[in-house]
Amino acid sequence: MKQNQIISNNFTNDNSIEDSFKHGHHGWHAYLYKYSHLCYCLHHCPYKVPTYYHPFFYEYGSHMNDGMIQGRYYEPQNNNIRLVINSYNTKKLSNHFRKTTDLTNFKGSKVINLHGLANLNISGSSQFSENSLVLIKQSLGDAMPIIVVDLRQESHGFINGVAVSWSGNRNKANKGLTKEEVLFDENARLQSILLDKPIYIGNKTLIPRKVEDEEKLVQSCGMSYMRIPVTDKEKPTNDMVDYFIKFVNSLLPNTWLHFHCKGGKGRTATFMVMYDMMKNAKNVSLQNIMNRQVLLGGKNLLRDEPYLMNRSKQRAKLIKRFYRYCVENDDNFKTTWSQWIRT
Repeated sequence: MKQNQIISNNFTNDNSIEDSFKHGHHGWHAYLYKYSHLCYCLHHCPYKVPTYYHPFFYEYGSHMNDGMIQGRYYEPQNNNIRLVINSYNTKKLSNHFRKTTDLTNFKGSKVINLHGLANLNISGSSQFSENSLVLIKQSLGDAMPIIVVDLRQESHGFINGVAVSWSGNRNKANKGLTKEEVLFDENARLQSILLDKPIYIGNKTLIPRKVEDEEKLVQSCGMSYMRIPVTDKEKPTNDMVDYFIKFVNSLLPNTWLHFHCKGGKGRTATFMVMYDMMKNAKNVSLQNIMNRQVLLGGKNLLRDEPYLMNRSKQRAKLIKRFYRYCVENDDNFKTTWSQWIRT
């Protein structure tokens, strides 16, 4: 049976671990030494080894070898996590697709300040499939390079172009993990999918012929990829805000950013608004920035949502403080968000 292999630039082999399996040692003591050395290195460096898996996430099988193990060799320790379909591979644009060059909804509106909006060069959507990503690129055109900004913290990927993810309670399967740990978990789960062996997802059956992570799919369509993991329906962590600011400052002029999360509303709107603030806060009010993102098709992040309890208030508070941060900034964002909130 064929074992799927995910090629990713996010991981590099650790030669010391690989060598410990390839030296010509024999005997029970050598096996114990190699196994304990492996576990120690994995525990301290979980994102550097794509072939062998971190015990924090998975239980080891009874055998290990120098190559990929030809079978299902782990069981998730959290039984509440399940594989779900996010988007079928249909030839239509993703839900909640919008772009800042489409001002159809602004016609007749005289109270919205449009300063800087037409040149913002951003778009947003829900999770796309392979075919819908092609349509997104066609809609955005080839006038400038496109970077897809993936805001999903939950592990996800594509089976035969169908977008799938591993969903936990309230879509918070990877909450609390670092970016490196999220990528490691995602890579391990995608690698565990066996080609040509049926997978049952709810009442649907998929027979995997091709399995990809999002970075590989995006690059195959001629675009670049950036991952900024954020917990669904929550505000981004301070380190991810810092990471986003550093990323924006590194962009070349005339670069298009396409943001997406699972549903294309909360996390996507958050970062589209934050990007708008970084570019236009000194000339456009907070309420105007929010209003124009709503007219584009985004979510009003300043409005309280009772079903989210305190989480929507925390996100709204971050948005308001981030606006002040952008207005007060006078050093091209060399003062980080984390430094500013401590002042």
